Amino acid sequence: MQFLYPAGSRGSLQQQLRARTKGDGCVSWRGAVSVKAAASTWDGPPVVIAGAGIAGLASAVALNKVGIPVKVLEASSDGLREEGAAIGVWQNAWRCLDELGVADQLRPTYAQLDKVELLRENGRLLRRFGFEECDAGRDGATCEFRGVRRGHLLRVLADSLPPGTITFGERVSRLVHQGGSAGSPWPVAQLENGSTIEAGVLVAADGARSTLAREGLGLPSPGYAGYTAYRGVACPEGGTASLGIPLDTIRFVWGTGVRAGQYALNDKEVYWFTVFNAPADEAVPPNAEARMADAIKYVKGWAWSLEETIRSTPASSLSRSRITDRWTLGAFGKGLVTLAGDAAHPMTPNLGQGGCVSLEDGVILGRTLSAASQSMSSSGTDAASSLEAALRQYEQARSKRCFPLTARSNVMGALLQLPFEPVSMVRDAFVSTAFSPTHFLDHTSFDCGPLPE
Repeated sequence: MQFLYPAGSRGSLQQQLRARTKGDGCVSWRGAVSVKAAASTWDGPPVVIAGAGIAGLASAVALNKVGIPVKVLEASSDGLREEGAAIGVWQNAWRCLDELGVADQLRPTYAQLDKVELLRENGRLLRRFGFEECDAGRDGATCEFRGVRRGHLLRVLADSLPPGTITFGERVSRLVHQGGSAGSPWPVAQLENGSTIEAGVLVAADGARSTLAREGLGLPSPGYAGYTAYRGVACPEGGTASLGIPLDTIRFVWGTGVRAGQYALNDKEVYWFTVFNAPADEAVPPNAEARMADAIKYVKGWAWSLEETIRSTPASSLSRSRITDRWTLGAFGKGLVTLAGDAAHPMTPNLGQGGCVSLEDGVILGRTLSAASQSMSSSGTDAASSLEAALRQYEQARSKRCFPLTARSNVMGALLQLPFEPVSMVRDAFVSTAFSPTHFLDHTSFDCGPLPE
């Protein structure tokens, strides 16, 4: 069992935010600022969160901020995930990060982008527009977008928690009792080592393949969308300018049955992805070198510096994943067990909202449980029943928000992956002559609301 490193002197805010360049030309980070916890009326065991990903850590920070005791159990014994690519953080997610008190630790490292280019793989520009042409960015409205390293986001969230909040090498393997109104008031989970843990609320935030979601709550496994993606963060020797990639623009490059995208994280790093149709059982290339060659194969000969971008990617930043989703509608928990993030609403990445709605989950779960604990204290109602009702309200609200996003993202991806050139020609003609970006960013206008002081 490995605990999060102990607290120590972390230096000035300027030191905490300082980025440094690693040997591979990419950016590294250090330091964080703890978020002060509020007073609490919570009267029960700590909330236990399974999974130290974006949803799990955001939920933990929110709960800590409203004064509810929380423990995070992470299955990996190697600590937080430092490798991997980046995620697009849209305005709805920056509102969450502001509420969690960590946004300004991330902003200085990443460029703010405010334009989109829709392109063909042969070098043709189909459409260029700025966020101000979208409803979400009009009339002085701020539509903030930055790409953020996933590992950096996790580290900033984790470092804002009290020492000892996260325990590594502890996997929740089975739900013993769901708690709530059915029998014993508090949920109990079994860990992989055979021990059990009691929780005030049990939150499964252990990803799209969540054991608790599938076996504990009976939800179906996510279904394969029919396509696979490579993602990475490139660190070109001459910086982003050497690849001709602007610091303010998101590029989507379309082929037929294959597509790609790229944008600058800052002047040294470029996030990119390729998406291609593949059978569900297609063999994964056996090593990083083979995966790199496979990723390049799909954009061979394409314009927009895509091959060069992929070749400039360190092996630790290259990932491959089958794209899946589950259309979760209505309440998805039982008793005092609930879900957050991909465990609750896995969606395809076509709207760039998976990580964003995970941050929303954290803030809204924190506010929901804070309100429930206040109600318990003031009315004297049964603690478990009050919490159970609050969790069902949280789940209904999150389904109402995420179900349309999941469906829209799925349909969008299916259309973009159609492997027929005549369809691509019609698509290109429409985008270049009739497409309006008015509603392109409507889904990013969601406001998670404040956490109680």
